Amino acid sequence: MAVAGCTNIATSIGGKPGPEAGLLRGKRPWRSAHVSGPNHLTDGIASFPDDPPRTDLTALFGSPEAFVVYDLGAEMPIACAAVDADGDDAYTIALSPDGVTFAPLWTAPPSDYPGMQLRAARDLHGSGRYLRLTASGGDGIYAVAELSAAAVCPPQWPPVLAPQRGTPIDNSVATKAWAFAVLAAAYVLAYRRKLPDFFKLLVAAPLGVLIALVLQLADIWPPSPSLRAPLLAVPAIVAAAFAIRYVVARKFAGTRSTRT
Repeated sequence: MAVAGCTNIATSIGGKPGPEAGLLRGKRPWRSAHVSGPNHLTDGIASFPDDPPRTDLTALFGSPEAFVVYDLGAEMPIACAAVDADGDDAYTIALSPDGVTFAPLWTAPPSDYPGMQLRAARDLHGSGRYLRLTASGGDGIYAVAELSAAAVCPPQWPPVLAPQRGTPIDNSVATKAWAFAVLAAAYVLAYRRKLPDFFKLLVAAPLGVLIALVLQLADIWPPSPSLRAPLLAVPAIVAAAFAIRYVVARKFAGTRSTRT
């Protein structure tokens, strides 16, 4: 399979994607709806076959109504297409002259294998300025690592991609959540007004993790059931740290007043 055999992305002498990479490599969507991480679709990085669909390498389509549309810049023929996506779903490429009315060009059918799977087609016959991708069927978890299309089929199709092992999104979110809880609790318990300023600046560590966590959650909201436990535990841990600090401070203040 083309994905598994090479780790080089096809580029021209100037460092830009060459024609063998297709029309979409490096393009940003013209329009999208209910799709998280759409820039993953054209970055030239594919998932390894059988990888889970929800990883940091994939764009997630939230429902069958989700879509992403690319402006090709002019009316273009499309002769080849490829999609690296979750194997138990169908993914449809459609074309439009005006970005409003779309006609189906090709549907990548479900694969016989689970996880992320590459599907490709040659000898397609259609043209349009706008190209749209949608998902349907399967288990309702729609994920795409790479989308490619070409006006003229190059000798090698699908194009060369760089395969990587993705980190499951739920694992990534849970790791950030626990890291924030630990860092925030440690800072709350260790903080003292008389400490040097450089120590106070260490608050940037939990804040940085929190920002990364919030951005990732916004991208995949609503979170899956497996994330409920860590997401509920985080505020409880931080609140417990504040409670411990308060109790210790009161006890210390009481001890000092007794001595005086």
